[in-house]
Amino acid sequence: MLKMKSRQEKIRYLDGFRLKNAIIAGGKLVEKMQEGLNKINVFPVPDGDTGTNMALTMSQISVDLAEATDRSVSAVSLQLAESALMGAQGNSGAILAQFFHGFAEGVKGKLTISTSSFAVAVQHAKISARSAMSHPKEGTILTVIEDFANYIELASRKTSDFNDLLKNGLKKARESLAETPKKLEVLRKANVVDAGAQGFVHLLGWQKPGTRSHSHQSSRTGFREAYPFWYNLFPKN
Repeated sequence: MLKMKSRQEKIRYLDGFRLKNAIIAGGKLVEKMQEGLNKINVFPVPDGDTGTNMALTMSQISVDLAEATDRSVSAVSLQLAESALMGAQGNSGAILAQFFHGFAEGVKGKLTISTSSFAVAVQHAKISARSAMSHPKEGTILTVIEDFANYIELASRKTSDFNDLLKNGLKKARESLAETPKKLEVLRKANVVDAGAQGFVHLLGWQKPGTRSHSHQSSRTGFREAYPFWYNLFPKN
């Protein structure tokens, strides 16, 4: 865990090393939370495998990224996208793979990126993710990705600090997640949020086990976000 002083430090750029750390941390959380995701998986069919599929996809990504040594955000993003496309499992894995593919397209040729460049890349990712589904539905991971991406686009015009941008981006994603039952009847009847959307929110934040949350999206898992993924943007040495 980073010291409090580090948490308040401003992050002005994102490079390959920082991106690698963040994605691996988010992937570990998805792997840890896969059983909870499987339990709330009721759409498109209640087959209880969304968590497994997302975990398998992120596990492959984490293994491949662990070997990455390039400091270029472009190179690491390309490796991330290729790994995701090769290891994608199920609809949720395919959507994540297309999200990362779009992000890689958005940072092509860049060594580092600012918050404004990050916003552009996330817009590419949003569009690419939606293309993964022939009949995209609202109230799913696609909705949360879109709300997150659109917030990042607006907020990046006002801040150059990734700490501030991503803290509030996570908040927006969680708000969007909580709204998913209002957009899909099957979720409302089951009293759960969309499993894929919850998995995407997991990617954006560490979670502290054993802590109950009053938020709707945590009611079936017993977890809440505690340490957002961007704390991993800081070097550990």
